Amino acid sequence: MDEFYGAKPSGGAGKKVLTVLLALAMVAVVAFSSIGIYKLIAERNGKNEPEISSEQLPGEQQSDETKTNEGTIKISGYDFDIVPSQVAAKVIPSVVCIQNYQQTQSRYPFAQTLSGDKQLTLAAEGSGIIYTEDGYIITNAHVVADSSLLKVVLDNDEIYEATLVGVDEDTDLALLKIEADDLTPIEIGNYSELAIGDFVMAVGNPGGLEFSSSVTFGIVSAKDRPLDIDGGYTMNTIQTDAAINPGNSGGALVNMDGQLVGINSAKYVATGYEGLGFSITIDEALPIIEDLKEYGEVKGRSRLGVSGMMIDSLVANRYGLKEGFYVNEVTNANAGTLAAGDVITAIDGTAIASESDIKNILQKKEAGSTVNIQYWRNGGYQETELSLISADTQTD
Repeated sequence: MDEFYGAKPSGGAGKKVLTVLLALAMVAVVAFSSIGIYKLIAERNGKNEPEISSEQLPGEQQSDETKTNEGTIKISGYDFDIVPSQVAAKVIPSVVCIQNYQQTQSRYPFAQTLSGDKQLTLAAEGSGIIYTEDGYIITNAHVVADSSLLKVVLDNDEIYEATLVGVDEDTDLALLKIEADDLTPIEIGNYSELAIGDFVMAVGNPGGLEFSSSVTFGIVSAKDRPLDIDGGYTMNTIQTDAAINPGNSGGALVNMDGQLVGINSAKYVATGYEGLGFSITIDEALPIIEDLKEYGEVKGRSRLGVSGMMIDSLVANRYGLKEGFYVNEVTNANAGTLAAGDVITAIDGTAIASESDIKNILQKKEAGSTVNIQYWRNGGYQETELSLISADTQTD
């Protein structure tokens, strides 16, 4: 069985159809794997420091890599020393556990009435990244989905109730705020400087709070790997073999300078496959996060200015239509000849098979730009030009 925790990679012809599952730790049932998880439990000289066994460091048997007693990896051809324990110690204070409490219906309906209290249950746990020292925290949208109450647990075990500042389901990103000062914000890195084969660390909470501040170590397996966000955009991601498990969603993927390069979001689970984790690149995430911080939503996106629904082959065949986006209403004054009852089959020559296809096309377009619309009407195909409108003032 092929499964995806989080989102799913974009597939072309001949690729597998993948099931999507949330990459956060469900409290009721959690499966753990001890392989590749570094639990930070050591206390050295009275201080909490990550314990990393020399057996866990990659490349031990490579003749061009040597390790010192301090855990340093020296790689021939590079002018730096990698000290995983120092990187982990830098990043861990900037990664938090996010607890998602949801309102549940009591087995005894009169219980809530008698107590007068909402019955909240810890439904899921995920990870988050401290963005600013005054309490803004980055995470995945699916980590906070359907929440009635959100709590943030810091690395020092302090617990805060969190306010949901904004959510962008199209990109699976969310921003929280806690009332705290003097936090340790993550240092932001540069994705463009990351190369395939570079070492990276994933920091988060696989399995939830019980395994908080866990660190896994790996390499960048691929860059710009397309990942489909359910109902949203196709995001460019970092593929890594650093272990990413349920509960890691929203956590940090950092380079060997301890700088944030990705937000851990998904893992591929299938028989015969190991080490396929995916992180949204920080370069794509930052503009979204900044908009959420300033406006509570993402600004500047474009829309067609029509409302309707996708129709599949069964519906199309039954009603003598074509597969595509069925137009219920046109609210864009500059939609050309497009009208209610038409079926949009292609935009700028790209076939429309899902709403994600529309969003991915519009993602690259600015409001006011013109697109070519191919549509089906009265048994034939027609074309028209449509001027895109701003999503800030119009919703499809």
